[in-house]
Amino acid sequence: MDSTQEYSPDQEHVDGNALAGALDQFVADLTSADCMCAGCGTSGPLAAALLYRQAPGMVLRCPSCTAVLLCLTDQGDRQILTVDGVRRLVISTP
Repeated sequence: MDSTQEYSPDQEHVDGNALAGALDQFVADLTSADCMCAGCGTSGPLAAALLYRQAPGMVLRCPSCTAVLLCLTDQGDRQILTVDGVRRLVISTP
């Protein structure tokens, strides 16, 4: 279903576990993924963004407008990734 189709709560569905296979691709190196900033719309490889490591976690900022793209925080037994500033992340498949 794309975002233009209407949603009906009685449509057939399965739980989120069915997404596991499709998410396997995210174990690859994501720095070459094309990232679009939600703030200014600039696109480019994630590797071109500005990384700040002096915060409690790692903060990645847009190289054009310096908006926060994502934050990665290591809490020992888990890592928390927030991607509020990413409008779209395009990952090339082999």
